[in-house]
Amino acid sequence: MRAYVLPTEGVAPVFSDVPPPEPADGEVLVRVTASSVNPHDAMVASGGAARYMTYHYPVVLGSDFAGTVEALGAGVDDLAVGRRVFGLVRELVAARGSFGELVAVPRDWVVPVPDGVEDAAAGALGLAALTALRCVEAVAPAPGEVVLVNGATGGVGSYAVQMLVARGATVVATARPGEEERHVRDMGATDVVDWSAGDLAERVRSLHPDGVAAIVDLVNRNTDTFTALATRVLARGGRVACTGHAADPDRLPGVRATNVRAEVDQDALRTIADLVGAGRLHAPITATFPFDEVATAFETLRTGAVGKLAIEQTTSSAPLPEQRTT
Repeated sequence: MRAYVLPTEGVAPVFSDVPPPEPADGEVLVRVTASSVNPHDAMVASGGAARYMTYHYPVVLGSDFAGTVEALGAGVDDLAVGRRVFGLVRELVAARGSFGELVAVPRDWVVPVPDGVEDAAAGALGLAALTALRCVEAVAPAPGEVVLVNGATGGVGSYAVQMLVARGATVVATARPGEEERHVRDMGATDVVDWSAGDLAERVRSLHPDGVAAIVDLVNRNTDTFTALATRVLARGGRVACTGHAADPDRLPGVRATNVRAEVDQDALRTIADLVGAGRLHAPITATFPFDEVATAFETLRTGAVGKLAIEQTTSSAPLPEQRTT
């Protein structure tokens, strides 16, 4: 099958022919029609994820996918061939991925696409929506509570804002004036603070002098920087969720601090599907790239894209000029 792969260590990704996967026991083989790019995918493609992942070359890149069930492994009896599904590849081994014609994954990594939802939208859920859900679950806002989303303009932030609003929270989102501010307000943010204009904590406190109930932080990786922000903006008994693993509970007394890693399971994917099916969560796609232009999508992501960058994953009729990997 045609796939976008990292052939070996120290080289750039290429399109290549690789053997098509077969579903093992308990797995589902999906013919991929749509996907999207994530910062995690770029990290894997650069080789930088080798700090925390094991690479088995050639690595088929990509995490997110939507498509149709092509075949079922032994023991999978609750899906039918031809059923539309979405899901993601999520493991600490870089080998299989969604940037190919087919992907075989454990049954728990996919759920049916809700009726009325297009493949393009379903293919842009995956890792970003799952990460956002885990952050929102960690801070568990009550209706009316104020939550700061630091890093609200990207894929995870866009989903987190929507999920928080769906729970009745009031969202303060970080964004620069112009396109970024319009985007986060479209996602449901009530207040917007310009993170580039100086003291972020001071700007948040000027809007909410009593502090915010929780922070979803998608930016900070430095513990000192994050601790300073949380200390200054949180109200007593606040909660934080941090994807950069910068939250140190010992330095935040009285705060419920969670460093989030997006573990995938059926309950989480069903929750996302239910929100999408009910019209309470929308894929914030701001650009769509043909499969042949995955590299361009990665470059756009690197320069600071707003929302989600979708991949239209149709099979190209053009010949493969690149190497064949076996």
